Amino acid sequence: MAEGMAFEEAGGAVCKDESPEPEEGDDANTDYIYHDIESRFCTKLPKALHNRDNILQSKDSCKDSHRDSKAASGPLKKRKHRSKRKHRDAAGGFRSELGPYAHEKQMPSWLRNMLEEGAKVTVSNQIQPDGTLHRVEFVANETSHLIPVLAQLCELDETVEQAFLCSPAARHVFKMPKEGGFCGYRNIQMLVSYIQDTRADGYEQFPGRLPTILRLQDLIEQAWDLGFNSTAQIETGGIKGTRKYIGTSEAQALFLSLGIECTAGAFGTTQDTSAHDALLDDILAYFHQGCSTNNQRITQTELPPVYLQHEGHSLTIVGFEIHKSGSANLLVFDPMFKTSPAIERLIGNNHIRSQDPGRVIKAYRRGPGYLQKHKEFEILK
Repeated sequence: MAEGMAFEEAGGAVCKDESPEPEEGDDANTDYIYHDIESRFCTKLPKALHNRDNILQSKDSCKDSHRDSKAASGPLKKRKHRSKRKHRDAAGGFRSELGPYAHEKQMPSWLRNMLEEGAKVTVSNQIQPDGTLHRVEFVANETSHLIPVLAQLCELDETVEQAFLCSPAARHVFKMPKEGGFCGYRNIQMLVSYIQDTRADGYEQFPGRLPTILRLQDLIEQAWDLGFNSTAQIETGGIKGTRKYIGTSEAQALFLSLGIECTAGAFGTTQDTSAHDALLDDILAYFHQGCSTNNQRITQTELPPVYLQHEGHSLTIVGFEIHKSGSANLLVFDPMFKTSPAIERLIGNNHIRSQDPGRVIKAYRRGPGYLQKHKEFEILK
C-alpha cells in the first residue's frame, strides 16, 4: 500500500538560514528524519489570512446565518469594510497569501490532467475473518486505519499520561508528487473521509471516492455563488482551475453550502494567554466533550477530526496528548509528509510492540516548540 505524508509548499515565505527546500516532487517520495521536523516549518504569511471574512469567532456556530446578505450580522458583515485581504485590482496588485501563482488564470494542462486522473488506485481481494473474500481499494495518497496505530503507540509511550483521538474513520490524505501547494484541499478531503466513512450528516454529497481538488474548487465556487463567504470570490478573483492557495474561509463555505454544520474558531495572542495555549485549551475541551468519562488513559472517541490553519500551512488535528511532565501536544495528519515505513508496517496490527514508541509517533506530534512559533490559529470543526 503506497501511503504517506507529503510536503506542502507554504505561501508568501522565504525561510532564511535553513537547509534548502527539496525540489518539487522529491519530497513526496522521501522518508524524512522526523526529529528535525520542526526545523522544516519556517513560513510567513500576511496577517490578512487570519481575518478572512472575520467570521472565525471562537465557539460561534457557523450555520446559515453566515451567508452574506443584508440579514448577515456581526463580524461577517463588518468584514466587508475592514478587509486587509489584498486582491487583484486595476494596477495588478494581489494577495501574497494566494501563493506564487496568484496571477495565474489557469494551471498547466499537465497538472490539471494529473489532478483529474487522481492518485493510482489498486484493488485486491482480502480474506475476512468469516472466510469470505472482500474487495478492497487502495488509493496511493491515502492512509486508512492509522488512528488505531497512534492510539496503541500512545499506550506504549510511558511519558503519556492521557491521550484522546478522533474517530478511526479519519483517513490521512497527502499530496501527490509535483502537484504543488494544495494543502487546504487535502485537509478538506480528510474531513470528507470522516463524513463518508461514518455516514455523517451530508455524506450523500460525496458519493464514491473522495472529491478531487478540481471538484472541491467547483464546490467552493458554488458556495460563493450561493452567498457563503462570498467576499473571498472577489478578493481572490476566483480559484477554479488555478493553483491559488485556500484556507479556512473556503473550507467553511464549502461545508455550509452543502448543509454540513461546522463551528469555526480563531485564536490570537493576548495579554493573558498565548495563541497556542488558547488553541490547546480549546482542543482539549473538544475531546473532553466526546468522552463519557475522562478516567481512561487512552480514549479513542467518535469525534470528527479538526481543520487547523496557521501561518503558511494547514493540518488536520486527530488527537491530543497530555504528558506526565505537564506538557501537551496535538496529534495531526500533515499533508506534507509520507507515512514512514515504520508506521506503515504497524497498520492492521492489534498488538503493536515498540522499544521506542515516542520516536515512532513523533512525526504526528505538534507541541509547544512548534506551535509557539505562530501568533494566530484558525480551526474548523
